[in-house]
Amino acid sequence: MADLMVIGTDGSVRTSGWNFHERDAAEPAVARAETAAQVPKQAILAAIRATSERHAKNRSIALVGLSATKWHVLFQALIEAESSYNSTAISPKGAYGLGQLMPATARSLGVDRTDPHQNLEGAARYLLAQLGAFQNIDLALAAYNAGPHRVREYGGVPPFAETRAYIARIHRIRARLSGQPAEQSIVHVSTRGTTRPPVVIALH
Repeated sequence: MADLMVIGTDGSVRTSGWNFHERDAAEPAVARAETAAQVPKQAILAAIRATSERHAKNRSIALVGLSATKWHVLFQALIEAESSYNSTAISPKGAYGLGQLMPATARSLGVDRTDPHQNLEGAARYLLAQLGAFQNIDLALAAYNAGPHRVREYGGVPPFAETRAYIARIHRIRARLSGQPAEQSIVHVSTRGTTRPPVVIALH
């Protein structure tokens, strides 16, 4: 019998076995590359655009106030932050490819994570699920990086240095891809379980 994938309203992904599929927030985005043949960057950029255009009318994009163009920039920025366009990148925890998909996540999304086009498809769908669930770009990025359960647990962006840096890096990349000056970004970190104030991260 085929597995059933459920993307919850909170952005979590479960299969018929009811397992959460989330990455360790402390793991580096890219650790090493396997020996599989790399895809040329220009081909990857073309595949990123094709993937973003395929999902450009997804309602989650409108929920966070993005145009189709800005959605494309966000998606490309996420891929750059995750893998630096390395189609064979693999982390110590086993996240693989352009979108750094974990094995169980890829299975639940019905994609072959070793195929660059399917990896991008899975990454786009998972990011869109987080945008739809949290209706906020920073929270969606935090969920992609640390897991939606962490965003729910802390009631906002988790107070993890790696997650804060990840969000700030994606905003820097977005500014560069859009040809805009990189300004200061305030990442509002949840204070639930911590007394730290919101962290201001310079983008230049």
